[in-house]
Amino acid sequence: MPSTEPVLERKRLMRALALGREDRLIELMGQLGDLPPFEYLRKPQKGLVMVKARADAHNAPFNLGEALATRCSLSVNGNVGHAYVLGDEPTKCLAAALADALAQDPDYRPAIEQIALALEMDLARERAAKLEKIQKTKVEFFTLVRGEDAD
Repeated sequence: MPSTEPVLERKRLMRALALGREDRLIELMGQLGDLPPFEYLRKPQKGLVMVKARADAHNAPFNLGEALATRCSLSVNGNVGHAYVLGDEPTKCLAAALADALAQDPDYRPAIEQIALALEMDLARERAAKLEKIQKTKVEFFTLVRGEDAD
């Protein structure tokens, strides 16, 4: 009997949905075909969120600044989906909230997990490409020993 345990925990799933590219998320969600109707609990709305950081050895948090974010909540067949994404991205936020709600439905869960895994793969490829570009510009510094210093 196949396991009913979700492969991806919700935190990881929501991270992939929030960080993935909007066009890719919408493309992948479109491959699901006709989706069930949903009811807004909170339409996509933008606002500011405080970004906190830690810098010193004591790990004392401090307020780094504010960032623009979009949030959305909706209900699909009694399952509530939420999404928060950085920037003014109402369409992406709606798609992510819809995916979160559908992920709670056993019929849609495997497909949403595949979408999240595809988005994670995209993010990993983008990160690797950036690192490769950085490595090409990396400069190695070394010290030359001058002959007059050797006695």
